[in-house]
Amino acid sequence: MSQIMRVLARSATGQKMSVYTTLSSGPKRKDDPDGPDEYHVILLDNGRTDMLGTEFQEMLRCIRCGACMNHCPVYQQVGGHAYGWVYPGPMGAVLTPNLIGVDKSGHLPNASTFCGRCEEVCPMRIPLPKMMRHWREREFEKHLTPPAQGRNLKLWLMLVKRPNLYRKVVRIASFGLRLFGFRKSRTGFLPMAGAWTKDRDMPTPEGKPFLSQYKGKQKIS
Repeated sequence: MSQIMRVLARSATGQKMSVYTTLSSGPKRKDDPDGPDEYHVILLDNGRTDMLGTEFQEMLRCIRCGACMNHCPVYQQVGGHAYGWVYPGPMGAVLTPNLIGVDKSGHLPNASTFCGRCEEVCPMRIPLPKMMRHWREREFEKHLTPPAQGRNLKLWLMLVKRPNLYRKVVRIASFGLRLFGFRKSRTGFLPMAGAWTKDRDMPTPEGKPFLSQYKGKQKIS
């Protein structure tokens, strides 16, 4: 237990002990001046034992330190409330579908860049990206993936197979976003993609694309 306490606090806040740590000593002893006469501990399963023997069993090692959230680029941008349930961040993206079903929370494992930072900083070495991929597979098997998502992926696949066309589309899209943003450096309206700007403005691209900058430096050198 002492090792878990040290790992929890250091991974969560970098302290020797975090402020939300609660120590319970049970019922009062004979010579104690105060304390409860009885002490009861109620453990809620809430479907957690259903994870035993599945590809999500390793999630039960989670100590709720929050390290995965602190280093997740998606969580840093959208915050905890955007996850819509008790557990946010990468660990929530894996745990929540186990508790309420992937049909109600399939968007969570999809909110990931799969950069691997969550697994890298996890003190319990939980393979969070791998388990999020498992949830994506189950979502696909149950035909829960929105049809538009499949069409968009096919369109993206068609573009990346044609580098010249891809670069032209990127340049046009970059120009269009700057046009919608005017002088504000952000846009609150995107044609056929209103969900992106429903609750916040989208930053417009700054400067030239990376490839253009790279080619420019190559010419100079």
